[in-house]
Amino acid sequence: MRKILLLLLIVNAAALRAQFFVNGQATVLNDTCYQLTPAVNNAVGSVWNATKINLLQSFEVVIRINVGCKDQDGADGMVFGFQPISTSIGTSGGGMGFANIIPSLGIEIDCFQNTNFGDPPFDHIAITQNGQVNHNAGVLAGPVQANASNANIEDCNFHDMRVSWHAAEQRLQVFFDCQLRLTYTGDIVNTIFNGDPWVYWGFTAATGALNNIHQLCFNYTSFLDQLDDVTMCPGGRYPLTARGGVSYKWSPEAGLSNPNIPNPIASPTETTTYTLEMLDACNRPFFDTITITVLGDTLLIDIDADSILCDQTSTRLDVTTPEARYSWNTGDTTGFINVSTPGNYAVTVSLSNPFCISTDQITLTGKPQPQASLGPDTTLCDGQTMRYQVSFPEARYRWQDDSTADTLLITTPGLYAVEVSNYCGTATDMVRVDFENCREVFFPTAFSPDNDGINDVFSPRHGGDVSSFQLFQ
Repeated sequence: MRKILLLLLIVNAAALRAQFFVNGQATVLNDTCYQLTPAVNNAVGSVWNATKINLLQSFEVVIRINVGCKDQDGADGMVFGFQPISTSIGTSGGGMGFANIIPSLGIEIDCFQNTNFGDPPFDHIAITQNGQVNHNAGVLAGPVQANASNANIEDCNFHDMRVSWHAAEQRLQVFFDCQLRLTYTGDIVNTIFNGDPWVYWGFTAATGALNNIHQLCFNYTSFLDQLDDVTMCPGGRYPLTARGGVSYKWSPEAGLSNPNIPNPIASPTETTTYTLEMLDACNRPFFDTITITVLGDTLLIDIDADSILCDQTSTRLDVTTPEARYSWNTGDTTGFINVSTPGNYAVTVSLSNPFCISTDQITLTGKPQPQASLGPDTTLCDGQTMRYQVSFPEARYRWQDDSTADTLLITTPGLYAVEVSNYCGTATDMVRVDFENCREVFFPTAFSPDNDGINDVFSPRHGGDVSSFQLFQ
């Protein structure tokens, strides 16, 4: 049995993970990855998060991007953008789905040289405002070569990218393939967004007369992955969860099951603030914190210890608690469930006053009902032997002579019985074994015709098995 107690959980708006709006020809690849465009001409796609973020707060975004396999004949690129207007923005072509969006801030990863835009010949990064992709008209920072040592990033590979916004210093940094490539310092809230810090964030991409696939995968964003403070009752155990790093270090270590994994169990005895240091794929640190407040009364539930569930039976799992709400992994919302299938069963029980949550789970391992089968009664010939075997998984055996092996050697006639037992019960069977003379017809080698009544006639011996015979002269 593995028990987790989550108690007095505080839910706020930051904990409600909004989904992305997927627009145009963008598609979802898996839980963390999106394809913004396929490798077709004149395609456009974007993904925008439905919840605005506050630029007065710092953020970290750690992603991997793939801008396709075509170099000279590939186009166009993608933009990591911020704008307050809509979650369905995006235009095709050299604007990479972000051109002319006002007001906006964009970090472009441009993989095609539009000479009329002043693009350099290498795949490059620039920080722009108000959807301005024309470098001749001026950008906030860049353009610089995306990868410091390779002019081409359209190489079929995913590349590491990290964007850091330090709100207090008003400093924006862009790292690409483990190197700092761009830094911009400025009051973007006032100079770009007219004093309104709340903006949507997302990614756009586009193709034109040439094309490439454009894909991205989220490793970590403080918008979605930042830890939320919780309050739990004394004796509780809270599962911390982090992702996006290649290594993890939690501190202080007190109350943690393991301080060096992404998902330790926290069971502090007093209110504690834990700091998490993560390293990204480039061994650069980023941080998060969570405060666990210990308060209130303990809510303890116990389904039971892991156990066996026999075939063709059911068992009742009961955690009924007065004035509680229930949520089983089966979808049931009652205090108890009856189950007849082996497996893992988990339940969350919550109270509203005070608000406490307790979870528990149980594993039921299936086991078959025992079977015993010796077959039909049988007859052996004199001198023969026979061995009965009743092997059954994880069973115990007992024969009529109290032997306990899974086999029994038969040498004499009689009734033979076996009892097969396991956790789920007992099965029995019985069989009769007879013996007989199997020389059914034979001729003697001599006879004595002296009329004494013994072997006077030469004839076959058959023990009654032959009904008639005829001698030929």
